[in-house]
Amino acid sequence: MIYISPNMLKTVFALFLLMLTVSPYSLASETPSAEAIKNKTVVIKSVQTPVTQVLPINPDLTELLVQLKPSTVDRHRVEGLLAKLTLSKAPLNAAEQYLLLVVQALVKEKLESTAIVNQDINKSNVVELLAQAEKLSGQIAEEQLVQPDFLQLHLILAAHFENQGNYESAYLEKKYYLKKYHIYRKNKRLAMIASLEKSFEMQDKKATNALLKSQNELKFRRVAEVKEEQAIQQYNFTLIIGTAIVFILLFFRQLRVRNKLIRLTLTDALTGVANRNALFESGNSMVKRFSDQPEELSVLLLDLDNFKNINDAYGHNVGDKVLMIVARLVKETMRSRDLFARLGGEEFVALLPYADIHKAKAIAMHINEKIAQFNFSLIMSQRQLTMSIGVATMNNKEMKFDELLHCADLAMYQAKEQGRNSVVCYQHIAESQERRADTNTAPLDSEWEF
Repeated sequence: MIYISPNMLKTVFALFLLMLTVSPYSLASETPSAEAIKNKTVVIKSVQTPVTQVLPINPDLTELLVQLKPSTVDRHRVEGLLAKLTLSKAPLNAAEQYLLLVVQALVKEKLESTAIVNQDINKSNVVELLAQAEKLSGQIAEEQLVQPDFLQLHLILAAHFENQGNYESAYLEKKYYLKKYHIYRKNKRLAMIASLEKSFEMQDKKATNALLKSQNELKFRRVAEVKEEQAIQQYNFTLIIGTAIVFILLFFRQLRVRNKLIRLTLTDALTGVANRNALFESGNSMVKRFSDQPEELSVLLLDLDNFKNINDAYGHNVGDKVLMIVARLVKETMRSRDLFARLGGEEFVALLPYADIHKAKAIAMHINEKIAQFNFSLIMSQRQLTMSIGVATMNNKEMKFDELLHCADLAMYQAKEQGRNSVVCYQHIAESQERRADTNTAPLDSEWEF
């Protein structure tokens, strides 16, 4: 036997009196009274001339409702669809406006505790949004209003009232939902019965039975033979189609594997950028293409300063992480038409089509600033790294890619000699050599030996 103390009985009795004296709708100013919800049911029942035309629905609204049904919501997808609907200039009919208000209320209910914040939703609460939706009910056919997407209005209100402790209103909304859902199920059953009756009419059945009875034994045997032949043909056809599908699937699988292998052969395994093979293949093709065009092609040769000291001090694992970070930072500065590749070790190459010496130098200086500003202290004690960059531009249309890359390499070594963390253009080196040769201050061959 369960023992209940007198104090517990007093507490229960006091709570019961409190529930009788305090209206659940006094807990929130925006919730309507139970009488208002009952009156709402009466008003809907009193409509004499209901709308019979079913209005079309925007597919984005249907997609939004589907996205909001799971427990975990794709916030970016929902935001994108809402923005698309909000910014769309196409007018919305009454049913679409109804569903849009329901979607906004559902977003507020589900996502107001997350990072998703919608200014339009914050300006009005759930009950106000759904009240606006209910005002549109008179312009929507009853057959459409009882569909599950439209009935979510009552489920949202029921959940909202339940969370506020307004159980009476939640019960009425749930009851109203079940009443409409019963109409929906009834209409669906009637439609199904009508479809079945239309498909299997009694007259067709009687005519078929009479025809079958009038056939003689020979005709039955002939029909059986035809069916057997058709079954054999269908089996053979299915077997051929199945075999063809298997071969097609195997072919596409082999094609995917081949493409993946090709990508792997052209991609650096550590940094994810193009490797040496892809660099020379693309470089040779670009040089051939630009040899017939007036536009210029530039090459950047990038080398991390004192990278050997990083490997010696922190290990190759840290060195690999540094290379991955540097590759990512440089790749962010590249244009969509550019090619960024790893030449080997700590050396990288960037192919810049349609870029003269000034554009190439500006890109190289931007890369240097980005590398110098990045904080590497998360993976090692050294906070800052620098990079030396050599720039070479294809001025001679008969120049080969190896020669262009060699010019950038010479410029990069000149940047190293100037104290690192700098950008040197090969054209400036060549001009300086010519000036020195003209003034006979030093021989050209001995001035720039690397």
